[in-house]
Amino acid sequence: MHGQASATATETPYPPIRYAWYVIGVLFVATLLSQLDRQLPALLVRPIRAEFGISDTAFSFLQGYAFALFYTFAGLPFGWLIDRTIRRNLIIVGMVLWSVMTVLSGFAQSYDALVLTRMGVGIGEAVLAPAAYSIIADYVSPERRGRAFSVYYLSLAIGSGASLILGALIARIIPDAGLNLPGVGLMSPWRLTFLVAGAPGLALALLLLTIREPARRDAVSVLLSKTSAGWGEFFSYLKRHAAAFSRVLTYPGVVAVIGYGTLAWAPTLFDRRFGIPTKTSGLIIGVLVAAGGLVGTLISGWLSDRWAAKHVPAARLRVAMLAWLLVLPTVSLWSLVGAPWLSFALLTVVVTGFAMAQAAAPTAVQAITPNRMRGKAVAIYLLIGGLVGIGFGPMSVALVTDHVFKDDAGLPYALAVVGGPIALLGLWLTWSGLKPYQRTLEALEAAAEADTARS
Repeated sequence: MHGQASATATETPYPPIRYAWYVIGVLFVATLLSQLDRQLPALLVRPIRAEFGISDTAFSFLQGYAFALFYTFAGLPFGWLIDRTIRRNLIIVGMVLWSVMTVLSGFAQSYDALVLTRMGVGIGEAVLAPAAYSIIADYVSPERRGRAFSVYYLSLAIGSGASLILGALIARIIPDAGLNLPGVGLMSPWRLTFLVAGAPGLALALLLLTIREPARRDAVSVLLSKTSAGWGEFFSYLKRHAAAFSRVLTYPGVVAVIGYGTLAWAPTLFDRRFGIPTKTSGLIIGVLVAAGGLVGTLISGWLSDRWAAKHVPAARLRVAMLAWLLVLPTVSLWSLVGAPWLSFALLTVVVTGFAMAQAAAPTAVQAITPNRMRGKAVAIYLLIGGLVGIGFGPMSVALVTDHVFKDDAGLPYALAVVGGPIALLGLWLTWSGLKPYQRTLEALEAAAEADTARS
């Protein structure tokens, strides 16, 4: 059986590269739409709060943990299914679910109902990224795989910005008075925004039917699980190198707290502080976030490879140090300055910095982890990032606004109070981790050389 699986994986030729790029393009668009449905509430804070009479903290739960808890933990069973069933169909089911839940958000008659729809969006979106990476790996030969993954990753790098642009454009085309829909009646603009945002996902789900399920290239590695370390061995390795992993697995979560907290409240900040409507500020912020995310990601990858090639100590992690030097001077200032243009400019620097730090994380984690443990290490780092960043990021700002400043006008100060200390924590985690990171890297390289010598 093992030989048959190996033969199938070896003999099946890779699909034509043009078709592979078509598949990557469809998955790219799917990821952008998922980001739109995820980020949309950030543009709708004022009308939703007014309709349901909720606080910033309650709204932050809607943006954060209602989505993050289900998005994070649904990924575990989906990961199991991705290895065992047709991945394209899983993506279609997930896309239909998150799109329908986004549409249903527009019909929610209570805060609790809206929370339930956000949970559904989280479950639906949980399948997309792992299934997409798995499909791309089986569509593209190893020598072309790096470029293919880089192109797909751009959808994540610019996705938050693109989602704000799309959301703002949708909000701008909807009449301020709402619309009368046949059989439904008058729908307010925020409800219509959810309807319009969810509809394209249903259409794209049909387009996904044109994607053929590729042959699995790593079937033999799935069947022969001996090459994969167990959880006991994995945690034993983490314990031996606790000084390095306690930093490299947690600093991305700190970055995510700042990133998601900033993007969740930035449109509302410009609304409350400068009187700029979210459908206008969202468009500007979206462009700046997309540009900053793209530039930060590209610089991070270039510097990481360049420093590693020059044998700079802890090169992969050191990129994050440079990123914190961009974030620290600006993260507590962008929300406090008196001119909107300066606030937008400083926000762009913040976004570029945390894009650099976040993009460095996967490579930094994998560089000090044995090959057969890398999947588990990345899963842990994503779990921490999801629960801490997506969940607590928006809520941390809201808690300070509601319970420290006790006024909506305190939002600019809440962003500064949260951003500054958390950035200092991130800087400390990264700086204090450089030496233990290098020791772990050298130990791993020495072990690899010893294995090579024995063989």
